[in-house]
Amino acid sequence: MTMKDAGLIPVTIKTVDVNGVGNMSLHLVAQQGSRLPAYLPGAHIDVFIPQLGARQYSLCSEHNDGEYYEICVKLAEPSTGGSHFIHHHFAPGDHLTISAPRNHFPLPQAGRYLLFAGGIGITPLLAMAEKITQQQIEFELHYYLSDTEKAAFLPRLTRPALAQHVFLHDSSANDSLRHNTPLSLCHPEENTQVLACGPDGFIERLKDIMRTHHWQENQLSFERFSNTNLNNETDSQPFHIQLGSGGPRYLVGPRQTIAEVLLSAGVDIMLSCEQGICGSCITDVIDGIPDHRDCVLTEEEKAENTQITLCCSRAKSPVLILDL
Repeated sequence: MTMKDAGLIPVTIKTVDVNGVGNMSLHLVAQQGSRLPAYLPGAHIDVFIPQLGARQYSLCSEHNDGEYYEICVKLAEPSTGGSHFIHHHFAPGDHLTISAPRNHFPLPQAGRYLLFAGGIGITPLLAMAEKITQQQIEFELHYYLSDTEKAAFLPRLTRPALAQHVFLHDSSANDSLRHNTPLSLCHPEENTQVLACGPDGFIERLKDIMRTHHWQENQLSFERFSNTNLNNETDSQPFHIQLGSGGPRYLVGPRQTIAEVLLSAGVDIMLSCEQGICGSCITDVIDGIPDHRDCVLTEEEKAENTQITLCCSRAKSPVLILDL
């Protein structure tokens, strides 16, 4: 993984705690004793793991004023190594490097909210729910797990101000989105925003339900764990990228990414997840038509064709001129 040095933050692990079954919560504080950058619910950071590079985790701190950052990491099976390393090697007092917060999953303005969390997808939505509670806006938080006894953040979710809005769903007892649709999803309302975070199948099922009950597409915002667009069979034709209006031009082959070509040419770019899910490599497009394969940009942003994710998207036009 490669990333510009600008904006990287040295932190120390203050605490490591078990948070439900199979989950570990870490509190991170700035090494110099200063406050970390403030952020809004929905933001995430990159955590740089020795020998493995960057991994993205949503910020779920109870307070987002920068006194500390909290992340919650599920031990994934199978794992690319990040969660396994964190669970088995990270300890209080360890020094880490993280990125500044980025937010491509912000909480939109609405008169009412429906939040849907699949497993560890609770992390950004918990922070949103606590913010909505402070604003005294009506909402529901539906939290789906394979076993509700494994739930993370139960002490926070069961506090009086939040508990009345929280619904725990045990999929092992056939209480999943596939088997039961919450009544609130059956009755769309114009002033309601639906937010979701979870696995691909969970997100797709929610989208199907919303289409069935005639919700508008712009009423849903979501964040995935992975990018299914990377697994499609879309034909990948070669194309050229150009840096600025009169800069050098490079060929991107069928099996190359724009990011790989730029890095090989010594161009300094921001790169993190390499899956089109974190947004760190979003770059402005001066001319040309991108072939968007990310799941960060909204459909409206993709239609404008003024931005592209360098790690996974390609080009429909012979040349893309990038603002680099």
